[in-house]
Amino acid sequence: MQRDLNPFTHLWNSHRIRQQRHVETPNGIPIVMYYQPEVYGTRDFSFRLPCELETIDRIQERYFVKKPQFGCKDDFIPVLEHVCEMQREQLTIPESIESATSLFLALNEILDGY
Repeated sequence: MQRDLNPFTHLWNSHRIRQQRHVETPNGIPIVMYYQPEVYGTRDFSFRLPCELETIDRIQERYFVKKPQFGCKDDFIPVLEHVCEMQREQLTIPESIESATSLFLALNEILDGY
């Protein structure tokens, strides 16, 4: 999904926003408006962090929940291995919406039989 969003983000941030009639909105190129606000008659609204970056790193290490490698919780992996009759290393991650949907439907069908 991120791979598909990146080109859109780049396109959006580099396109020109035209001036609107009857509406007071900023116009210009979003990425330039963000990095050079003074060109558009405004100011930089960013602010200094109230702590060091190392503090943020420690908070992230302590509280951030990492995304599971296989897209599901680790305690589901043994069930998946049993149902698919494969070991974790043999399981493949779906590469498309269609293959993920097929896998989901197949797993539902199998699990309904248990």
